[in-house]
Amino acid sequence: MNEQEREARWADGAGYDRYIQDELHTFRKDAWKRQLTQHFAHGMALDILDVGTGPGFFACILSEEGHRVTGIDASDGMLERARANAAALGVQPVFLKMDINELDYPDEAFDAIVLRNVSWTLQYPERVYTEFKRLLRPGGVLLVYDANWQMQWFDPAILERVRARERRFLEKYGRAEIVSNGDMEYYKTAPLTRTRRPTWDEKTLTDLGFAVTVTEDVGQFVYGDWEKELYGESPLFEVCAVKQAEGEALKNMHEYWQYRAETFGVGGMEELRALGREAAPCLPEGKMRVLDVGTGPGTVAMAMALLGHDVTGIDLSSNMIRRARENAAALGLDIQFLNTAAGELPFPDESFDAVVSRNLTWALPEPEATFRQWRRVLKPGGRLLYWDANHYYFYFNETDAKNREALEKLAGTVHILHRDENGNPQQLDYSLCERTAPNLPLSRFDRPSGWDETALPSLGFTILAERIYRPQHLLKYGVAKGYYTEFFIAAIRD
Repeated sequence: MNEQEREARWADGAGYDRYIQDELHTFRKDAWKRQLTQHFAHGMALDILDVGTGPGFFACILSEEGHRVTGIDASDGMLERARANAAALGVQPVFLKMDINELDYPDEAFDAIVLRNVSWTLQYPERVYTEFKRLLRPGGVLLVYDANWQMQWFDPAILERVRARERRFLEKYGRAEIVSNGDMEYYKTAPLTRTRRPTWDEKTLTDLGFAVTVTEDVGQFVYGDWEKELYGESPLFEVCAVKQAEGEALKNMHEYWQYRAETFGVGGMEELRALGREAAPCLPEGKMRVLDVGTGPGTVAMAMALLGHDVTGIDLSSNMIRRARENAAALGLDIQFLNTAAGELPFPDESFDAVVSRNLTWALPEPEATFRQWRRVLKPGGRLLYWDANHYYFYFNETDAKNREALEKLAGTVHILHRDENGNPQQLDYSLCERTAPNLPLSRFDRPSGWDETALPSLGFTILAERIYRPQHLLKYGVAKGYYTEFFIAAIRD
């Protein structure tokens, strides 16, 4: 089923609009207002996004409560009915045609995101939930209302109970309402139709860093008697997910790398080829799907692409992603780049053959949780390759501190010298990073022996190769190559 066929399924909103009209003119309107607004701060007008608004029920009733609401839908027919309903109620939410998979809004644009009977249709639910987090402000709330509507097609016992309810409904109310209509071609395009929920939602959103609470059956509060009778095999659940304010470390690192992106360069082809030469012996033969985490300006992603692999690069910094796209385009490399954090991967389980990273792990606020995410997206037997260094171990180790002082005496600075387009030295501000680094957990370890060699096996990896470089040993000969230990690790997912 192609995208046009999917959209055509929802093009005519007449049937759903009749249901909405009934809601707007019964007790259910006020019941839904109570259900929704109990999660909002009192007395504040919020910016709310109603995703898959349909005929606009949520958008209209939340506008009546004084909120600034935008309703989006991919169906022109649904939007036409939504605008008519808003006009009839005398409210003015904004309605826009938009694909749920391509939410065209800046970061932190909304205080709340609401959706009802939409999430089960998603083709890429993890990716969409990750986008919801991007769009929410710290402390913002995501409210998902849905049910296991199509589970009967994957469980014959449920299907029989659904049909029994339909028969009882006809006898009791004198009209036929069919829940057990099947459209398997469509259902196969939506993975959540066969996934037990809200268990899946709770785990996925918790892994994304939300604080999550679940109500298994909100139908008891917002349904009429006939709905309780007819839909009893698919209880309507509520998932309330609150976006946690980012830790100070993550916020600082995001700000720092956004700033540094303007001065962060990529070495020449020889550097890219050298990275490829080091990685290649640790990778299986053949073309692989590779994820480069913390891609920065795209260096490792491009090295992997030059080896012939299908590469996706991600980074917390949108400025770095822009630079990476420019750099890859300049080399004629087809690489997908996405703006997301290292521990918030919008990809299904076991979707990559390899995860690679360079100069990132030291900056992780929650390294164990992040490595578990990397393992999750790796196929069994998939490879994890990363380069890193003890950049800030000098805060906790006297020898490294002395090496840093020695390097500064020799080179005049411990930082790589950046020059502008005219070759003039640039004054860069490293203070935010250096203030944050002591609070990052991996800064305290003498790596790789002090953390990686013990942590990786406990996280489900077997180390295949380890290479260690100690340029600080050259300081006693007056060679200013570095003051900290650098290392490369290759591991296999157990």
